[in-house]
Amino acid sequence: MKVRELAAKHSYRKINIGSGARKILVQLVYTGCGFIMSNGSVFGAYAPFGISMAAAVPFHNVFASFIGSLIGYIVFSGSGNNFRYIAAMAAVIAIRWTLNDIKKLNRHSFFAFAVCFVPTLATGLAMMSVSGFTAKDTILYIIEALIGGAGAYFISRTVVMINGTRSLGMLMPQEVACLVLSGCIGILSLANVCIGSLSVGRIFAVVVVLMSARYGGITGGAVAGISTGTVLGLSSATFSFIGAAYAFGGLMAGLFAPVGRVAMAVAFIFSNAVISIQTGNITAVIQGLYEVTASTLIFIVLPKNTGKFITGVFTSKNSDEHCEGLRRSVIMRLDFASKALSDVSNDVEEVSEKLSHIITPTIEGVYSNAVENVCQRCGMRVFCWEHRDGVTLQSFDYVSEKLRKEGSITEEDFREDFQKKCCRTVEMAAAVNKYYENYLASEAAQHRVDEVRTVVAGQFCGLGDILGEMAEEYENYEFFDNKNSEKICMMLKGLGLVPVDVSCHIDYMGRMTVEIETADIDRKKIKRAVIMKEISSICGRRFDSPSVTAAYGRCRIVLCERPCFDVEIAASQHISGSGQLCGDHFRYFNDGMGRMITVLSDGMGTGGRAAVDGGMAVSIMSKLIKAGLGFDCSLKVVNSALLVKSGDESLATLDVVSIDLYSGDTDFMKAGAALSFIRKDGDMYRVETPSLPVGILPEIEFTYTEDTLSEGDIIVMVSDGATATGEEWIEHIISSWEDKSMQQLADLITDEATARRNDGHDDDITVIAMQIKKH
Repeated sequence: MKVRELAAKHSYRKINIGSGARKILVQLVYTGCGFIMSNGSVFGAYAPFGISMAAAVPFHNVFASFIGSLIGYIVFSGSGNNFRYIAAMAAVIAIRWTLNDIKKLNRHSFFAFAVCFVPTLATGLAMMSVSGFTAKDTILYIIEALIGGAGAYFISRTVVMINGTRSLGMLMPQEVACLVLSGCIGILSLANVCIGSLSVGRIFAVVVVLMSARYGGITGGAVAGISTGTVLGLSSATFSFIGAAYAFGGLMAGLFAPVGRVAMAVAFIFSNAVISIQTGNITAVIQGLYEVTASTLIFIVLPKNTGKFITGVFTSKNSDEHCEGLRRSVIMRLDFASKALSDVSNDVEEVSEKLSHIITPTIEGVYSNAVENVCQRCGMRVFCWEHRDGVTLQSFDYVSEKLRKEGSITEEDFREDFQKKCCRTVEMAAAVNKYYENYLASEAAQHRVDEVRTVVAGQFCGLGDILGEMAEEYENYEFFDNKNSEKICMMLKGLGLVPVDVSCHIDYMGRMTVEIETADIDRKKIKRAVIMKEISSICGRRFDSPSVTAAYGRCRIVLCERPCFDVEIAASQHISGSGQLCGDHFRYFNDGMGRMITVLSDGMGTGGRAAVDGGMAVSIMSKLIKAGLGFDCSLKVVNSALLVKSGDESLATLDVVSIDLYSGDTDFMKAGAALSFIRKDGDMYRVETPSLPVGILPEIEFTYTEDTLSEGDIIVMVSDGATATGEEWIEHIISSWEDKSMQQLADLITDEATARRNDGHDDDITVIAMQIKKH
């Protein structure tokens, strides 16, 4: 799921003033907010939102908020519970002071809710212990504590968003809800501030509803109307009708938004009047109409673009048709780009072939340059070259064979007739030797250019194959679950991760795969078990342990549904000459797509050089497969890397086994690798296919063998050092193997292969044993 940036960014961090002045300004803002919030009341007598502010704001701002709320509770003394609220705020500060060092607890989503709920309810119960307990008061105090706790939660989430750098268009729906409800609490706090008999809070609420309807359409108007109306309706039973009136008015204003602001204002006034008149309280209805009329006039005279940033909040971020259209567009572009890059590769080869006929040096050019250099200063030139029996370029063919064998000639190597006709044979031989050296250098350079050109052309072709595989992979995705992607994104934030991308998709077989990219590369933060459990709970499916890959400041996490099979896998090695470096390298891993991948490479020879080649082949192959590339594309990249690694010859074998843990389908891919063994249903099979190692030729391909395995079947991969004394004994060990571990099997084959080597030579030996098991 890709979040996008739509509206102008609003953040305290972008205020361009000095850091000291900014800190003072921020403290004043929190003081003002505490003062305003303390005036918000529900049911006409309960005002817990000053406590909510103290529980929600960052700890270094809590005293500023406390002072503001304290002043507010003293100034706005209508509720009669002000000293109780001041005591509750003091308890909140004491709790936060005590628990401030427990960072994990402070970062918990419901910490603010709990810190507000407990003191609010406790002080309420303390009040009843003096005045007497009644069922009604108990229920009202519990509801007040719940409302205050909810307000603390909404405000705490809003503070985090305000202190962040994301725009409104990048917020998740849950975050938008917290922002809206925090704003509604602020509006509720202004409801008791009046100019004459008109409420500033209700006037401001109607302006917000109309703005939302203008820039958010029907959805924006309805959401804003319901939110503000519901919250303001809680302030007093007299204005309980406001919830329905504002909701219906916002809906109608959104409907008339395309017509203009005047039409929206008229629609809201009439809609509000229709609902309000049903209450029967004419005084409240008339007062409400005055407030709505004042609000609509303010809305009409406001500058044209006022409130335009609201567009980002109500812009639809997920549309199934849009996603499907985007998917088809991406597939088509990838497919076309794949074909275009393949054509580029063909064009490069074609042009290079034509140019080679024009600029490639030849042996005839050596003789021509020598003749031009020597004969142009000779007075006998015209006679030698124009006389009927004179010298020709064919006269030099006599020395060509010796020139190629020995690399140089002397004047005595020319034919007798040439020596008689030419008076400068010594100079001619020196000139031929000079230009022949240039010819050899040019030929070597041309050969290297051809190699590089072939590698580059192969890269174009390989890149085309990569894009083609990506297009085919996207084609297999039937559905993208954006709702679950949003939930997973929120869950990751709760775990302290920074999600960059979350994609939750289902393939044509109904299997769900979750791909996550985060900005964190600290493996300690990636709690695999927790992530697996949470995503399984969100999606309602059982997921397997995630595959985690880090690269360039990003971390890729892939999870697939828990498959039917598991693999017990073990490896054993013997290093040639009991050395420190082994030319055999291997890795096995779950690629996150429901496949167990094993990669084995044998570098040429033994020791350090072989270790470098084998390690490089395994490392690149594994990283590319984990990144989502196909096996053939990954092989081409590995081959190109070994070709250009150095001027010396570098080659290594590659042996890859891919087991589909859902179906048991197994692919054996070999590039110059030794044979592998399969024990299937008690019978033995060999996987032995002719192929070339990587790093020799520009064009390289795997040879494929496919099979379907089931529970109890065994696969054994070996390097060529294990089969130096034959293969039958390995088959016998595997076929007679009983219920023992794969580690024991790998160790036994390695030890036996080492003991059987009695020809005076030693080689690296690697054995990897795998057995299919039920999950």
